[in-house]
Amino acid sequence: MFNKLLSQLFQKTESSTPNVYFFEESRQDVDSEKEVENQQANKNRNINNNTNHDGLMFYSFEDEYQQNFYDYLLGESNQVESPNDHELSQLISSKIQGLLKNPKLILDVLPILPLSLTKIIQQINNQDFDTEALIQLIQQEPAIAAKVIELANSVYYNRNNKEITDLKSAFLLLGANGLSEGVINGFVNKLVPNSTIYFRQYGQKIWQHSLSTGITAKALVAKSSIKASAAQAYFIGLICNLGDLVIYQLLTDAFAIVHPDCQPNSTLFKNLMAKESKKLTYFIAKHWNFPDSILDALALQAKVKRAALLPTLHHKMPLACYVYEAKIISQLELRLAHSAIDDEYIKEVSTSLLFTEEANNQLQQVLADKQLEKT
Repeated sequence: MFNKLLSQLFQKTESSTPNVYFFEESRQDVDSEKEVENQQANKNRNINNNTNHDGLMFYSFEDEYQQNFYDYLLGESNQVESPNDHELSQLISSKIQGLLKNPKLILDVLPILPLSLTKIIQQINNQDFDTEALIQLIQQEPAIAAKVIELANSVYYNRNNKEITDLKSAFLLLGANGLSEGVINGFVNKLVPNSTIYFRQYGQKIWQHSLSTGITAKALVAKSSIKASAAQAYFIGLICNLGDLVIYQLLTDAFAIVHPDCQPNSTLFKNLMAKESKKLTYFIAKHWNFPDSILDALALQAKVKRAALLPTLHHKMPLACYVYEAKIISQLELRLAHSAIDDEYIKEVSTSLLFTEEANNQLQQVLADKQLEKT
C-alpha cells in the first residue's frame, strides 16, 4: 500500500517535517486526568518496578501488560541484536516516525471510504435506514459484499448451516446490526497487511485483535445502561486499532525496500506502535469524516494512557471506557488462546486494568469459556 511513498522516503536524507495534524487537545479537557496519570506513574515508579524476560524495566503492571501483548503480536524481541540489525531498526523507525509526524502523507494513500460504509456510519444508531438501497451500495463493493456473506455463514449467525450466497439472504439472517458489522468488517479487513506469508500472520493477529475488541465492546455496552449504543461500540472497537494495522503495513513495506530479512519484533518497533497507533487511528477517522461521537471516543483512547483514569473516563464518556476495557480483555483472550497465563497475573488484570462490573463479568466469562475448552 505504501511502497511508492516509502521508496521516495528512503531515497532522501533525514529532514524534519511540520506536524500539520497536531493532536487536537481541545476536543476533550483532560487536564485533571493528566494530573492523576502523573501521580499514578510516579507512584508506580517508586513501588512497583517490574522486569520482563528480557530484563527490561517497567514502571507499572500496565506497561508490562502492553509489552507482553506486543511480544505475542510480533514475537519476542531478540535479547542481543547485531550492530547491523540495530542500525537498520533505527533507520526504519526514524523514517516511519517522520511519516507519523506528517500523517497527511499517509492518509492520502489510504483507500477511499466506500459509500456503503459512509451510509452505515451515518445510520449506525438508526434502524430505519433503507435496506434495499444499502444492499445496492454493498453490491458495488465486491470485497465488502464477500465479507458480509462470510459473516452470514459464520457459526455465530448461521445455526442451521444453510449456505448463504447472496446479500438479501444475508440480510434476512443477519438483521440490520449484523449487516452493519459485515460491511465494517469488509472494509477494515482490506487494510490488513497482505505481503509475505511471514508478515501476513502478524497482520492477521492485529486484525483478530481488532475484531475481538469490537465484539467485546458490543457485549459490554449491550449489558450496560447505554445498551442502545451497542452497534456504535462494535464499530469503535473494531476501528480503534486501525493505527496498528497502518503502522505495521508501513513497517512491512519498508522491510521490502531496505532488507528482506529484517523482522518487525524489535523493541523500537513495538514502542513505535504503542506510542503512535492510537493517535494515527484518530487522524484516519478524522480524515474519513467520521461523526463527532466516534471521533470523541477515539480521541480519548489516545489520550487516556493509564487504566487508573477509567473511573473519570466512565463518568465523562462511558462508551469510550467500555471500548478501552474491551481492548484489554481482547488482548488477554488472544494470549490465553496462545499460552497459559498465571492466575495471579489474571487477577491483577481484573483489579488494575478494568473498572466496570460489565468488564469484570466479561473477563470471568472468557476464563470460563477457556476452561470449558480444556475439558
